[in-house]
Amino acid sequence: MMVSVVIPCFNGAATIRDCLQALTDQSFGASYEIILVDSSYDATPEIVTRFFPGVRLIHLDKKTDPGSARNIGIKQSKGDPLLFIDADCVADPAWIAKMVERHREGHPVVGGAVENNNRAGDAVALAGYMAEFREFLPEHPERMMPHVPACNISYKREIFNTYGFFDKNYYPQEDMLYNYRLMDKGIKILFSPDIQVKHTHRSRLKDFFSHQRLIGEVTPAVLDQLDLPGSFLARNPFITLLLGPFLPFVKFIRTLGVFLRLRAATVFRQPVAVILFAAGLGAWIAGFIQGVWSKHQIKERKR
Repeated sequence: MMVSVVIPCFNGAATIRDCLQALTDQSFGASYEIILVDSSYDATPEIVTRFFPGVRLIHLDKKTDPGSARNIGIKQSKGDPLLFIDADCVADPAWIAKMVERHREGHPVVGGAVENNNRAGDAVALAGYMAEFREFLPEHPERMMPHVPACNISYKREIFNTYGFFDKNYYPQEDMLYNYRLMDKGIKILFSPDIQVKHTHRSRLKDFFSHQRLIGEVTPAVLDQLDLPGSFLARNPFITLLLGPFLPFVKFIRTLGVFLRLRAATVFRQPVAVILFAAGLGAWIAGFIQGVWSKHQIKERKR
């Protein structure tokens, strides 16, 4: 069996060495390839070439979104299954072995838990972790899920052969759209909490707010493609204006409830992170409302 690990990367010099070292040191006994699809203009290519000659580096001339980079890696890969991790993540030593074991049990798509890789006192990073990964904490039980982030997921090759590739137009939620479309075809993801990666989050407040706003802006376009709770908001801009202010409150309560239940000590040690998370929801709803109205205006122009 040949296994392929595909990593999209843009300006990952600060994290790529730890990412690739963890993948190189895997306990998996069979053969596997590591493919880095990189569009960096920092020192990433030099780091890879110097320290990881066994990694297949595909360097692109211009900045490329993660979905497109993954698609390139899929087409260039030889293995089955295909494992995905991000350049700012560090895999558990048995990450590949555990993924392959669950595929051998018959699961076409397998995902795992995401841990926070930033230092304990980084409140901005913890706010980002709370905003994006509440459903993927290692404390959650094993279960079938409609979505697991592409920083810790694996697919049998037949999935891509049958259902195509990631859609670059929905970054940073192209993986969510892809996985929910699979769910519509009857394919769910096995979430295994012992398959873990550690994710390095944004530490600058400006970057955190910008990313939360971008997620909010793209969310209506994703919901418009799917039949999910909340999809009606993406299709009705006036209802969004009416109910939109309540969405951050709902998301805050749900997220805080999960962390209080599973990681109360973390919350009480870093209350500043909770405040920053709440502020980030303001950026998220601003992006959401903008996304709904932008989509509405495009539809009106097409009439």
